[in-house]
Amino acid sequence: MPRKSSPAALNADGVAPSTRRVVTRSPGHTVRAIYLPHLQQAVIEADSSLERDFVYVALAFAQLKTITHQPFQLELGAGRYTPDFLVQFKDGSKVIVEVKPVSKLDGFAEKLAQAEAKLTARSIALIVAHDTMLRRDGRALRAQQIRRYAKGRYPNSEQILVIDALRNATAGLPIQAILDLGVQKATLLHMVSHQQLQVSPDLDIGGDANVRLPTMHNEEGSHAFRFANWLNA
Repeated sequence: MPRKSSPAALNADGVAPSTRRVVTRSPGHTVRAIYLPHLQQAVIEADSSLERDFVYVALAFAQLKTITHQPFQLELGAGRYTPDFLVQFKDGSKVIVEVKPVSKLDGFAEKLAQAEAKLTARSIALIVAHDTMLRRDGRALRAQQIRRYAKGRYPNSEQILVIDALRNATAGLPIQAILDLGVQKATLLHMVSHQQLQVSPDLDIGGDANVRLPTMHNEEGSHAFRFANWLNA
């Protein structure tokens, strides 16, 4: 008789490597594998369309470095907790993100409170990204549109033209003003998807919306802190 596997051992901090693999879900459960070779080698697995939307929205934050799904487990009084994502940024800061519909937050409140307390003790913030935040006013749909332009090759001459136009425009320029220089919108969105440009938190990509070069300055705090504000803007 085959021997049953034992649960992963917890370390002294009550953390174990995640044993949840979304690829082993039931046949009726769709798992979305997101490939981002321009950002990281590891595939990101999204266990729901809402998790997929979070990943696409997060990709538009130019200081993002990596996204890891189900990174570890925490042993809590309310039971074991596996975070949805660990997001790391270019300045070395990081944040845990739980993705949940608003309708399910009340039933998960105690576990999230315990997880937040344990993570805060390690100087890691916990963000809850809910559907109202991610999908309001078509935000997630625009994120998907930007994501579509991550692949492919676009004229290097146009990309240089965009960077030159924005180099001295610290507040950014309207997208239409850049298009008027002879740049394809596809090139512009490709640059956003590759973190060469930063759009507004609502991911507005209309002609009147501003786009600018990313900044690495931390006047507002760490990238993790800025991401939390940006995500909830």
